[in-house]
Amino acid sequence: MIDILIQNKDRIFQAFIETNIMMIVSMIASLIISLPLGTLMYALKSKFLIKNKIIYNILSFFVNTLRSIPFLLFIFLLIPVNRAIWGTSYGVISSFLPLTLVTVSIYARFVEQAYMNVDQNIIDRAISMGATKFDIIRYFLFPSITNDLILSFTSVVISLLSYSTVMGVIGAGGLGDYAFRFGYQQYNYKLMILIVIIFIIYVFIIQTIGYFIANYISKEKK
Repeated sequence: MIDILIQNKDRIFQAFIETNIMMIVSMIASLIISLPLGTLMYALKSKFLIKNKIIYNILSFFVNTLRSIPFLLFIFLLIPVNRAIWGTSYGVISSFLPLTLVTVSIYARFVEQAYMNVDQNIIDRAISMGATKFDIIRYFLFPSITNDLILSFTSVVISLLSYSTVMGVIGAGGLGDYAFRFGYQQYNYKLMILIVIIFIIYVFIIQTIGYFIANYISKEKK
């Protein structure tokens, strides 16, 4: 395996960079969108906040629809949108929209569910203290779910890594595409196994970082 890594190190490194560009941009964008979206969905469902069944159902339908479409087909459906936004439907830049949207659809639900798992006593205490709706979320609910948000986002990032492997269909490259083109299609199974090992190591690193941050925040709270 070492000799294969040495022979292909430049192209593997380039593919690794492409994968990371796709993931970092999509992670940041999805985090910025998902946290307020998941919070809003919870607020729209809660009678002590801004309960509105109609708007909640519209947002819920939108999120569920995004999650229901097979990802490969979703990429193709977004080709006209990518062309309208970026002026192209090919390359790394065209991966941002599908990866972000699918990640938002997953993580927004995790955020909503995390709020739903908050102990009712915390909510009752906040209401009894006369906290405003914003204060209930900011000072009572959100601090209670920080660890859940971090661990669920870790899982989402791992899923995002998996989704990135198929972005080669629109020329975005990445490790998955490299393994397919130069490993599978050229019957170079040792190279394909090497890429799989890289993915396994990558997932372990992501999971370790997620646990570390969650544990660190737990200790800070204490």
